[in-house]
Amino acid sequence: MTEPVSEPASGGLAISRGLRLRVREGTLSRWRALAAVGFLLLAGLFAAAVFVLLCYLASLVAVGIARGGLGRDFRGNDPGVVAVAVSLGVTTLVAATVGTLWHRRRVARHRARMQLWADAHGWAYEPRSSLLSNRWSAPGIRSNTHATDVLTRSTARGEVTSMTLDPGAGEGRASRHAVLVVGPRWFPTLSLTPKTSLDRAEQAFGGQQITVESYDIDERWRMRSTDERFAHEVLHPRLLERLDRTAVPGLCLLVQGSDVVVHAPGPTTFASIEPMVDLVLDLVSLLPAYLPDDYPPFAPDVSRRNRRGDPRRAR
Repeated sequence: MTEPVSEPASGGLAISRGLRLRVREGTLSRWRALAAVGFLLLAGLFAAAVFVLLCYLASLVAVGIARGGLGRDFRGNDPGVVAVAVSLGVTTLVAATVGTLWHRRRVARHRARMQLWADAHGWAYEPRSSLLSNRWSAPGIRSNTHATDVLTRSTARGEVTSMTLDPGAGEGRASRHAVLVVGPRWFPTLSLTPKTSLDRAEQAFGGQQITVESYDIDERWRMRSTDERFAHEVLHPRLLERLDRTAVPGLCLLVQGSDVVVHAPGPTTFASIEPMVDLVLDLVSLLPAYLPDDYPPFAPDVSRRNRRGDPRRAR
């Protein structure tokens, strides 16, 4: 059983622990660590000064409006202005502190629930993963993502990883639940996403759409790939039928590098983990067995026997 997940550290403590860890590992010298601490202190003092100035300006405007006009003369130490500025600053700090503590307790409770579920179902749990953050850039997944609630389990058919992909700063999209299996070879990028009106408009202006033998599939999915030959080899009827059997709204498929990923809108939920795990394992098992021998891709006139004897397969 894994150890309980501790309560998340505050920003200052997390930075301090990170600097101490890097100094112990030898990746950061003591002088650079001290310089970083000094810079952070100066930045904190500057931010505090800006906060005090903003409180003072806001109180100046508020008192001016209350006294009948902003054009009245005020002394710098006007008791009314100072009292309003202090009250505003204290109220803001108290509200920020309460909000931060509430958020930290909420995160800690969530992580404790995830840990208990993982222990009961044979998964290893990590609150976050830098290795899986910003891992993919493809239709349906933005490149700026943070992997949280990372669950890993070894099965007879391979190791499976479930995670929540949270959007980074400035990203408008919501979180997505993704389940990953690492495939046998580095493959070209292939993505399947539910077709939307925007996709239809892009296709009308020349956007890529790989077609298969089923009209319903072509109308339901937008299929894109950096290698159309690879896409047609992967998107055979049995794989598409297995994908269509999954009743997960907004489900997408991504093959990129050695990763085979299924992902859907929304954060990780306990009820969705096992169905998506079964799906991604089934999809990996339905990949044609000869694909690892064909990629990196060869010219169309090279026979499969010659591909298997190519020295690039040893890499």
